[in-house]
Amino acid sequence: MTRARPDRVLIYAHHAPPHPSACATRVSSLARYLRARGVEVSFLTSKPGPDRHEGFLIKRCAGRFGLIKALLAHKRCPIFVTSPPATPTAEVAWIGRVLGYHVVADIRDPFVSEALGNGDIAPGIQTRIKLWLERSLFSAAHQVAYVSDALRVQMDDSFGAPNIPQIIAPNGIDRDVFYLAENTRAATRKELGLGPGAVFVYAGILGGKSLGHALAALAPALRKGAQLLMIAVEDDFSRPIMMDLMTQAKDLGVSDQILWRNNLPPDEVARHLNACDIGLNPLPFHRSYCLPVKTFEYLACGVHPMNIVGENSAVLALFEGDELASSCLTWAECSTQALALADDVRTVRQRAEKRAAFAKRFDRNLANEALSEALLQ
Repeated sequence: MTRARPDRVLIYAHHAPPHPSACATRVSSLARYLRARGVEVSFLTSKPGPDRHEGFLIKRCAGRFGLIKALLAHKRCPIFVTSPPATPTAEVAWIGRVLGYHVVADIRDPFVSEALGNGDIAPGIQTRIKLWLERSLFSAAHQVAYVSDALRVQMDDSFGAPNIPQIIAPNGIDRDVFYLAENTRAATRKELGLGPGAVFVYAGILGGKSLGHALAALAPALRKGAQLLMIAVEDDFSRPIMMDLMTQAKDLGVSDQILWRNNLPPDEVARHLNACDIGLNPLPFHRSYCLPVKTFEYLACGVHPMNIVGENSAVLALFEGDELASSCLTWAECSTQALALADDVRTVRQRAEKRAAFAKRFDRNLANEALSEALLQ
């Protein structure tokens, strides 16, 4: 007997819309894609916020009991659960599976297993529980999606290949939002008070991105007149990091060269990116699988990504020998590269159209199509 095509989908995301994060952005994109196919979509999250966004119902629950209650009350349907963090995602996946939902797990970041292996978190009972939950996603899910083949291989090496269907839902951009808009560049730069020199930009979360090292490496270029626009996700977790970065900037003598714009919606992020020249992409050296969406958002808006990566990085392989981006393997190299790019910013700007054309290969709808097929089969 063939299963009827589902007419509704439930999406669980720890950071649901309208939270200004990559997670909220990608699940919103998936929701819009599914709605265009005639599917009723709603969200489930444990984070506070509005109960509707872009016409989608958002059920916000407190604690495990609240999540269980919400899942019991909802009509059974496919549920899409996305990490990070993997621990609450696994709990929701298990509860959904037990209650009769069809579970598709989206693995974006193996936080616990990777952090433990790199010594970023200490072993102990709580860590073992979190590691078990992360690993158990493969048992709770009916299908699992990865952001890249590199991540799939890493997870297989860590936990063994799961005996369930696996798909790749690659990172990409909403091309209706992130695109080159040279007609707005001058007005936005004037609005921000930016000078004629090079403008570096960082857009995204502040935690786990080595931004302290990046700021120190960028300081010589800032002292020579370059500017830095920080488009940050500000919340209770990131606020102390932001304050530390502001203190560091003051100690480095570059505070006056840095502008902060926090919690901007995606269209405003894109508009601000169009006013910039060089995008900071400081990736942890040990995360070789990372292909963060900001890489492609920078490119789509004509910004030159300056990647700080490990020698086995997927980003390094993507841009190997390419003039559209630069990659640095050390912080000293990053500092030298920043100075060189700032001094030759005219050439950087001349390649904006080539970068925007290259970014069209990374359409978010490629992931939406793959995930939609998994959810609606």
